Amino acid sequence: MAPTVPQEVESSGSRSTRRSYSARRPRGMPASAAAPSSPEEAAAGDSIGAQLVTPEPASASTAGGKALPASTAGGEELTAPASPAGGEEVEPMLEPEDTAAGAMLEPEDTAAAAQITKLPTLDSDTATSPNIIQESEADTILKASEFVLGLSSYIDGELLRNCSGILMERSKGAGTILTTSQLICSRSPNVDEWLGGDEYALNAEVRVQLLHKDDFGKGELMYLDKQYGFALFRVLMDEPKKLPRFSNERFAQDVFLLGRYELNLQIGNGKVLSKGAGKFQHHHYMYTDGHISPFGAGGAVINFEGDVTGMITSSIHFIPSSIIRKCLEIWRTYSHVPRIHLGMKLFGIKCLNLVSKEKISRKYNVDAGLIVKEVSAESNAEKLGVRMGDIILSVNGEVIATAVELENKLLDISKALLEKGIVPGSGVDVTLALGVFNTTKCARGRILLRAKLSNDEEIIEEGCSVVSLKNLQLFVYG
Repeated sequence: MAPTVPQEVESSGSRSTRRSYSARRPRGMPASAAAPSSPEEAAAGDSIGAQLVTPEPASASTAGGKALPASTAGGEELTAPASPAGGEEVEPMLEPEDTAAGAMLEPEDTAAAAQITKLPTLDSDTATSPNIIQESEADTILKASEFVLGLSSYIDGELLRNCSGILMERSKGAGTILTTSQLICSRSPNVDEWLGGDEYALNAEVRVQLLHKDDFGKGELMYLDKQYGFALFRVLMDEPKKLPRFSNERFAQDVFLLGRYELNLQIGNGKVLSKGAGKFQHHHYMYTDGHISPFGAGGAVINFEGDVTGMITSSIHFIPSSIIRKCLEIWRTYSHVPRIHLGMKLFGIKCLNLVSKEKISRKYNVDAGLIVKEVSAESNAEKLGVRMGDIILSVNGEVIATAVELENKLLDISKALLEKGIVPGSGVDVTLALGVFNTTKCARGRILLRAKLSNDEEIIEEGCSVVSLKNLQLFVYG
């Protein structure tokens, strides 16, 4: 095995030396001498390790036109005598440990080397990826990456948060970017989202990293939705290469998660889980078993065709595209997105495990609906006798299987109310007909729930968990 030796490359007009290491024969050694001719020689070569191998005197190098003396039998390194007048000085070879990184570089060369390390072709941190991605899927990701941007927020010059965003559209020289409300959230005191309390820096400086310019655009806040947890920003920008196409989400779907940290693309992949929002999360989330860095919040969930199926809100859950599209449709028309407050936390039977589904079906003969996990104190639902453990079977006659379906239904109702001129604060009651299964009496019934149409975030405080005989009479059974 040929030893590893340093290779000197002297740049024209510079005394700096670039050093690379590779297995090759030493200077002056003929090709025949570089490889062992017998197993014995190979074994002897292995014992040498990385020591310098000295060439034979017959092939000694020259410097300044004079031959260098042959090395000693002990294998010492060749050295050149002082160069004569008119000759050229030969710099001695240095072992790697003799020179600290950059010690031989002139200031201008150091600056040039720093520039070289910024080249994407030489970025060792992103050169390889542990993700196993097929070539066709890689093409899909790269095309979708054109509408995924990096965003950062600042308060008084101090970094608040790095997030991602989705370029939704561009008009009149400006783009509209969808991102998570967490980008400008300055304080979040509660784990339970239903308790509210989040504070937002509406005047925060938001920078949008432009993909094809080494520059930032200034993001201008257009809309903030605290309930659904998204924000819209406007930024001046050139015509994009690609805008997103949306497709409805579905359980068990294979997806990619795309975000950015500044300009660097962040990638995750996984499968959409048949899982509902927990007790502390709003109804509109869906979940994946994939993961992405925290900077990916606000980025895109895409299917294998490159269609956007959701916006990432954390490393494991996202807002599905069905919710996003309806919210944006309402916002474009009315400049706000009101929501109907039911005063209940709900969970879809469809998202339970099979053991629980079978138990509910066997005991109550109910296969679909929303389980009441909590009823807000003093809410109309509580006053009508709805309690924790009951099942909401339908809303205005439509069977609802998941909490995401419920949110879509509520958005449809809100849009219909806006079209009739009914807006938050107008004083007009919103009445919903809810089919309810009372688990205490094992009976089906129907209630007319007077609900609130509001632009504010819904707050649910823990209410009564015991059903009184008086409240049971409010159910209409049949």
